[in-house]
Amino acid sequence: MALGIFVSLLNLFDGFATNYGYVYNLIIELNPLMDYLLTISPTLFLSFKFLTSIFIILISFAVYYKSNERFQRPFLFSLVIISVMYTGISIMHIFWLTYV
Repeated sequence: MALGIFVSLLNLFDGFATNYGYVYNLIIELNPLMDYLLTISPTLFLSFKFLTSIFIILISFAVYYKSNERFQRPFLFSLVIISVMYTGISIMHIFWLTYV
């Protein structure tokens, strides 16, 4: 459950950092879906990131409390992989935010 919350927080940080960099022309968004949402509206982009974070927490809650171990293990493994990726992305964001 804690890992799901951690991934959600990293997702939100990614959203705010990406939005900041995009609005001030410091970065480009490489994810085509996120780039499309940013192009339409930064508010829509941030709303999507927020809803995604809520969804991650809800799914983590459901998996942790309502499923068996056979499903929990692969889900936990996927959260570990996602958290490693988001941690790398967050470090990259912090790097360029500190050099602006």
